Amino acid sequence: MKKNRDTVGVEKNKKTSSNAELQADKAKDEQPKASQKSDEGRRFTVSQRLIISVMVVVCVAVLVYIGLEVVIRSVDARNEREFDRRVDSCADYAVYAVNSYNADGDMREAVGDIKTMAYSLSGRILVIDPGYRVVVDSYDKETGKYMADPEVLQVMTGKTPEVSEQYDRVYRKIMPVVDSEGYTDAVIIFAVKIDELDNYSAGLRHNSMYLFALVVILGMVAAYFIAKLSVRDVNRTRGIIEGMKGGSLEQMDTSGMFGEMKALTKDINNIFNKAQLLEESRQEFVSNVSHELKTPITSMKVLSESLLTQSDVPAEMYREFMEDIVQEIDREAEIISDLLTLVKTDKGPDSLNKESVDMDEFMDLILKRLRPLADKRSIQLSYESFGEIHASIDKVKFTLAISNLIENGIKYNVDGGWIKVSLNSDHKNFYIKVADSGVGIPEDCINHIFERFYRVDKARSRDTGGTGLGLAITKNIIILHKGTINVYSEPGKGTTFTVRVPLGEQ
Repeated sequence: MKKNRDTVGVEKNKKTSSNAELQADKAKDEQPKASQKSDEGRRFTVSQRLIISVMVVVCVAVLVYIGLEVVIRSVDARNEREFDRRVDSCADYAVYAVNSYNADGDMREAVGDIKTMAYSLSGRILVIDPGYRVVVDSYDKETGKYMADPEVLQVMTGKTPEVSEQYDRVYRKIMPVVDSEGYTDAVIIFAVKIDELDNYSAGLRHNSMYLFALVVILGMVAAYFIAKLSVRDVNRTRGIIEGMKGGSLEQMDTSGMFGEMKALTKDINNIFNKAQLLEESRQEFVSNVSHELKTPITSMKVLSESLLTQSDVPAEMYREFMEDIVQEIDREAEIISDLLTLVKTDKGPDSLNKESVDMDEFMDLILKRLRPLADKRSIQLSYESFGEIHASIDKVKFTLAISNLIENGIKYNVDGGWIKVSLNSDHKNFYIKVADSGVGIPEDCINHIFERFYRVDKARSRDTGGTGLGLAITKNIIILHKGTINVYSEPGKGTTFTVRVPLGEQ
């Protein structure tokens, strides 16, 4: 007994340790997921409105800055030209005054006019005679002194027509006074401070900064409204979609939207239309499945209750009822089998197991298997092939698709009728045609025969054992093979199905 308890304890310890290991492994697996979620949470997202606002503000700021800089430089250039014009005008007048008074024999008589001109320029004017003595100084500081600067010597001797220079914020111009005979009688020096130009330029730049700040603020306000307008349609569409979470896929109004957003909203409406159709199709499919599966069960229940409520039921009746129940069970199994097949064909092209198939041998095998069914009703089943054809198909699924077409031709044919099957191809596709002399399909039903659980004649379909899924399965399989199926029929004159499928890789 003790031994058994020890054994149980060891087993419990093993289970506990194994559970702990499982929990540890689970925790390890969850750690990357948790870190991944935290990384996703830390990702920085930027709204479209913010990006547009920043872009508009930056563009406005750059454009305003460039515009103000162009204006300031234009004004500075204009002021400099005006300044040069004034200096040149005063210089010309000073030369004229010096020449006039020099002709009278006393250059000092020009002092008054020269001082007036110097005052108008807010500068200083000096007149130097050929002996390099200052005869006129508007500041009266250098009068009577000698000035032999290199620039003065070059102008006086005629080596340089004139000198214009600027240093320490002072503009200096040296030019000769030439008489009527071409001799240099004197040299005039203009010295003007350019602080006035600098002050004006500085004031202009200072004021432009206020203007720049004001325009940027206005640009920010404009950017806000532009950004708000740009995402108006997005927010409107998002609000409508948020309201659709309950499942109501209503159409969105595109009036008043921008062209790009209107096109996008129309695409979304098309997607909603398709989703609505899919939802309606799903609901109808579920309803049909429920009905189709419930019908055999109801029949079996009625048959069973009939036997249970009667006493002294003959053995023949028991046998008859049990045969009916077995038929209903087979019918139920057939419906479930077709539903499973339909689900498999809905998985997409990846579910295909393609192989290169000799289509002539492939069709011979199908017809060989179905010919006994046709012989029971004296239906002539013929086959015609045009050339040797190889194609890449899923042999199992494609067998089911073609068998359904031929079986339908047998089920819905007249006794002693015919079914003609042909195989042909071109350089890209192969073609299979199945024509019969059966009852045909009404014109208003042709567009619905590939729908799930659709039956042209429900009573006749039940007699022939149809589930209403055969043609839906056939179309799915052909679409999986990137092919098409078409039907032509007239009531009482038979039906023709034409299948076109690419040959595929050989």
